[in-house]
Amino acid sequence: MKALLFVDRAIARIAGWLLVLVLSAMIVMSFGQVVLRNFFGTSIEWGDILLRHLVLWLGFLGATIATGDDRHIKVDFLTKFIPAKLQKILSILTSLFAGVICYFLLNAAISFIQIGIDPDSTLILNLPTWYFVVIIPVGYGLMAFRFVIVALKRTIEIIHGDWTISQKVDPSLTEKASV
Repeated sequence: MKALLFVDRAIARIAGWLLVLVLSAMIVMSFGQVVLRNFFGTSIEWGDILLRHLVLWLGFLGATIATGDDRHIKVDFLTKFIPAKLQKILSILTSLFAGVICYFLLNAAISFIQIGIDPDSTLILNLPTWYFVVIIPVGYGLMAFRFVIVALKRTIEIIHGDWTISQKVDPSLTEKASV
């Protein structure tokens, strides 16, 4: 389990740095496009296409981070009304279910790239199109892995007798609330 947790932390760290890099590139590119259009009457012709694909990368990297931190979008209305032990078991089952769904989406994304994208097609700067959409299967694969890790962590907590659902609280939020 320690090896899996090490890999999970490495994924989170790499995804975090890639997220910062992609967001920085998006800010610079969009600012550059605005300046070029407003002051020079021109633009980088492939800039908007790159920005659209960077949004895709940003979304999948953010989802990968959110999944591992158990901060992904979820409907938890019913969990407020059930006992803590059942909440923990339900959390494990939903994480496993989400991991399985991400696995199926991973397979669909691989098929999409293999079948739906011409291997000789290029998007910008003579770079193959699949360079820009490879984040789809990679993102689903990383999310599937991280969902399973969350389920394993919660299972181990149950084995050790901890039936509480730990809700991570951002320290900056509690500081703002106390002001």
